[in-house]
Amino acid sequence: MHIREIVLEGFKSYATRTTVGPFDEHFNAITGLNGSGKSNILDSICFVMGITSLSQVRAQALSDFIYKQGTAGVTRASVSIMFDNRNKEQAPDGYKMIDELTVTRIVESNKSKYLLNGKNATQSAIHDLFKSVSLNVNNPRFLILQGQVTKVSKSKPQEILGLIEEAAGTRMYDQKKAEALKTIAKKDDKLKEIRTTIDTDITPTINKLQQDEQNYKMYTELKKRYKLLNDQLIAYEYWQLITSVKKTETDVENMESQTNEYQERNEVITEEIQQIHNEVKLIERERNENVGNEVSELQTVYDKQLVELRNLTNDNDRLAKQLSQYKQQLTDSEQQHKQLTNSIENLENDIEKSREELVDLDKKVLTDTEHVKQLQRRHEAVSTGTAVVGSSSQVAHGSNDDSRLTNKERLDKYKEQRGEIATKIKQLQQRIDHSAGELKKLRTEQKSLTSKQGTYSSMRSEFDKKKMTLNQCEKDLAKLQFDVERLKQLRSDIRNEDENMARDQNRLQQMRRQNHQLDFQYTNPTPNFDRAKHVHGLVATLFNINDKKYAQALELAAGGKLFNVVVDTDETSKLLFKYGDLKKRITFAPLNRISSNLIPKNKIESARRELGDPNAIFLAKDLVTYNHSKYETLINYVFGSTIICSTSAIAQRVAFDEKLGLNAMAITLDGDIYNPAGILSGGDRSGTNRGPTLLETVAEMNQLEENIRQYNSNNRQELTKLERDYVQSQNLQQQIDSLTNEMQLLELKLAQNDEHRLQTEITTLEQQEFNNKKELDEQRVEEKVLNEKISELEKLFKNEGEAKKKELAEIEQLMKKAEKQVDLSQKRSREMQTQIKDLEMQLQSQRAELDTLTSDMDTLRNTIETSVETLNDANKTLANNQMEIDELLSNLQTKRSRLTEYNNRIHSLHQKEQQLIKERREIELQLEKNKHSIVDLQNIVKESVRRRQLIIEKHGRWIEEEKDKFGTSGGQYDFASMNIAKMQKDAKDDKEKVTKMSKHVDERAMTLLEQKRAMYKQ
Repeated sequence: MHIREIVLEGFKSYATRTTVGPFDEHFNAITGLNGSGKSNILDSICFVMGITSLSQVRAQALSDFIYKQGTAGVTRASVSIMFDNRNKEQAPDGYKMIDELTVTRIVESNKSKYLLNGKNATQSAIHDLFKSVSLNVNNPRFLILQGQVTKVSKSKPQEILGLIEEAAGTRMYDQKKAEALKTIAKKDDKLKEIRTTIDTDITPTINKLQQDEQNYKMYTELKKRYKLLNDQLIAYEYWQLITSVKKTETDVENMESQTNEYQERNEVITEEIQQIHNEVKLIERERNENVGNEVSELQTVYDKQLVELRNLTNDNDRLAKQLSQYKQQLTDSEQQHKQLTNSIENLENDIEKSREELVDLDKKVLTDTEHVKQLQRRHEAVSTGTAVVGSSSQVAHGSNDDSRLTNKERLDKYKEQRGEIATKIKQLQQRIDHSAGELKKLRTEQKSLTSKQGTYSSMRSEFDKKKMTLNQCEKDLAKLQFDVERLKQLRSDIRNEDENMARDQNRLQQMRRQNHQLDFQYTNPTPNFDRAKHVHGLVATLFNINDKKYAQALELAAGGKLFNVVVDTDETSKLLFKYGDLKKRITFAPLNRISSNLIPKNKIESARRELGDPNAIFLAKDLVTYNHSKYETLINYVFGSTIICSTSAIAQRVAFDEKLGLNAMAITLDGDIYNPAGILSGGDRSGTNRGPTLLETVAEMNQLEENIRQYNSNNRQELTKLERDYVQSQNLQQQIDSLTNEMQLLELKLAQNDEHRLQTEITTLEQQEFNNKKELDEQRVEEKVLNEKISELEKLFKNEGEAKKKELAEIEQLMKKAEKQVDLSQKRSREMQTQIKDLEMQLQSQRAELDTLTSDMDTLRNTIETSVETLNDANKTLANNQMEIDELLSNLQTKRSRLTEYNNRIHSLHQKEQQLIKERREIELQLEKNKHSIVDLQNIVKESVRRRQLIIEKHGRWIEEEKDKFGTSGGQYDFASMNIAKMQKDAKDDKEKVTKMSKHVDERAMTLLEQKRAMYKQ
């Protein structure tokens, strides 16, 4: 740690802010004229470090540090020293993580304060900081002034020891240690005296009295707890009786009031049922007058145009399918054309190879025939004695002209050849010795050159590394197995799927326009309104039908509820009504408010057994599926009280037959409605095509949305992988090309390098040496063979007659093999000729087939062009007809919606009537139950009053005082929070303990204990 700079302001001769520095880490000197303030800088350092002897800094009081003692308008003096603390080995303890320390001292109004890094600090803290780094400004030798150098050098050993301790930083701890030891010794003496008094007198007495106190407190607490428990149990019994009487009396009053309400409600229900009958008749009359005939007429026109549209669509599909077949045929023909072309090329190559092989076979036949003739001549010559014995094997193998020589001539020839080989062996050995000497010189020169330059090994190493990298890249490229044709095919498939998706999207948008009643439009009623969480959509869009044959029946079962908007809570519906800017009349179905009247499954199963057909009836709810369990109550509300029947007879029994036990709304698959209230609706629908129902339309829209979500999922994943592989293959190919170019450059550099030249020469010499050694070995083998032949001929001279017989037998055997080989070669030649003729016929046939296929492909292309034009015209006609039928369907659905509204109103009234009838039955049962319950409750009241009177007679006084507090929450008699059974058991146990402890407790122990405690505190 060393000083970096000093900042003085108002200190002695420095009136204004003055910065001195930066200081050097090792040596600093302050120079200047007399009176320029050199000594004041040294005084400022001592001032900040907390010097206590002011005379050493030429001051009598703190005010002397202020510029002109504060008479010149400057009222305070401050000095700040910035220390460089980056050397952590010399940093003070506790500040090693701080790179700069700033110590400031300020004097104002004869008061002094210190700051350390801008925070207040005490003078002792500043002293300890500097002492920890061996700086004590109050040390007599901290400042060595002029004239004191000699005195310091002659210091006594004790004084020098003091200087060393100060420099080492141990003096500060020695002083603090001595002061602490004196204080500890005084405190220890006082503590010994106190402990003696406590241990011998006070503690034994207190321990005994504390035990007595614990027993007394336990006894007192037990008595209080027992009394409290006993009082609470008595109060609980009294309060329970009062509460029971009040509750029972209230229940009696409520039941009597409820009975009156039930009777009044029964009368109201009868009137409402009659009103419903009248209202249903009015609605049916209004429906027949307004929309009855219009829907039938529009339906007839729509059915007619729908048939025409279907015919056009079928024709269009047929044309499209035919065009697709033509294209597929063209694709297949192109593939077949390619295969035929390749097959023709292969046949031409096979014919060429077969002809070459036939030529070779003919040559072989001639050679084998000549060989047979040679053997025949040899046999004749040996038999007549005009040939030399022992050369038949040479003739058999087609050897040289040695067979025409006599054994003597051959022996001379072999010896001459052996001499030539011996000469050649000697020359080869001389070449090998010469190569070895040259190699030794070149290797010595190579070592010398490598020590001087040393570039060849690094270049060669780099070349080998690049070659390894190149091999790895080629392996990675081969392993990747990238298929560019598959990539092209995938891109084509995805384009086709995109076209199909666009077609489905257009169809979905068209259906949404035609069925605008399924669209719920609103604005957000509040900022940050979560649509997905709060608004779920129309009922019709939240489920799917299991089978389209139930669509019409389910639509009638749901009625107007299909257009209800489902929201999470009734608060959301209120917000939408108030701030949602709704464009039309809307009925909301809050999930937290709707309730259902679900027909039990056991009733359905019982009815099926009664009918004898498990598929005769279905609960409407069981014919739909929904995606989330939170919609279960909603589905029960819409479909839970309606049964779908297979026939009208079964529907009639479901609605009216008491034996089945259902008496529920029944709807047939044809749309006939049977209401248990006696109302029927429906009629003859034979020969009528009503078009798609609302639920069928919703199902088709849901299917289109699902198709759009699933388009391209698998193909796009594979396309992404192939495109990634394509990029990777391109990168690998670029890397391979780059490495190849780099290796070519390195090869050029290596060729121009002296080390490479030497290495090339060494390699050449090594190869020559290897070849010479190889040839030497071959010559030695040949020399050995000649020696064997010479030895064999020398033996023949000894036994020539026996050799002649052996030679003739060998020739005859070789002749048989040779003749057999001739026959075999001729047979293969004939087979090859036949094979060539077959291949030429196949080639001629495939060329004719290729010409025919080319002509058919031209015809297909013309047909495809004509079909495309025809299909485009058909698409335009289909689009025009589709627009007309869409407009007609929109009008029909509007009329049908009005008709459905009438039917829904009637259906809703029938449901309401059925609910009223059911409610009336339940009211009559409840009236009978209430009558019996009132009698039972009156008897309970009499018994409770009798028991309460007995408690008042036994505990009258305090019961009367405390009874207002009984049952009060948070009080002593908060019975709701009590465990009464446990309290009864605890009261019994406490009574036994109190009786037992009263015989042993000393009640005077408390007074004696307080006296001893007072003595202990003193």
